[in-house]
Amino acid sequence: KEQVLLILKLGIPSGLQMMVIYAGVTAIMSVVNSFGGSVVAGFGASQRIDSLITLPAMALGTAVNSMAGQNIGIGRWDRVKEIAKYGALFNLAIMLVIAVLVFLLAEPLTSLFIDEKSAVSFGTDYLKIIAFFYPFIGLNFILNGIVRSSGAMYQVLILNILSFWLLRYPLTSICSSFIGENGIALGMGISFILSSIFSFSY
Repeated sequence: KEQVLLILKLGIPSGLQMMVIYAGVTAIMSVVNSFGGSVVAGFGASQRIDSLITLPAMALGTAVNSMAGQNIGIGRWDRVKEIAKYGALFNLAIMLVIAVLVFLLAEPLTSLFIDEKSAVSFGTDYLKIIAFFYPFIGLNFILNGIVRSSGAMYQVLILNILSFWLLRYPLTSICSSFIGENGIALGMGISFILSSIFSFSY
């Protein structure tokens, strides 16, 4: 009975989190689609690069999750604070290096996945803008990893709802309506900063 309750406690919010994330991605794609085929193609190419770039941040988040969970279990909150601090510092160092490389190599990286000139142009601009926000993407993984390690699965669900539906989608839509297609990256980047603040506050 206890095992069933534990599965439900962890499984239901995890499933809902994935629903929130995929629905949020679909909503953002509706904004991207409004700018036409070239922007959609360029966005798709840049997202492939983003998925590779976030791997180190995801790995750090997983490590922090495991370490924090063990120390929360024995009541060593002083260690949890240290884990959070050093996790954030490692993330900052790694993601800043990656951000600089992506900014400098944005065009050839985009060209690996697509060769249409206008699509490459958008993908290049997107990567150069979003690169400045990579450290905050990583910080979200670190902070959410610590929240998740405490067993606060529904709180992580709420943070995801805030991130996608109150920040990322509205900001992407608003910024793109004011400054055009480059507002997609700007809106998403600003949402990463605000999401980090929400997670840190919790």
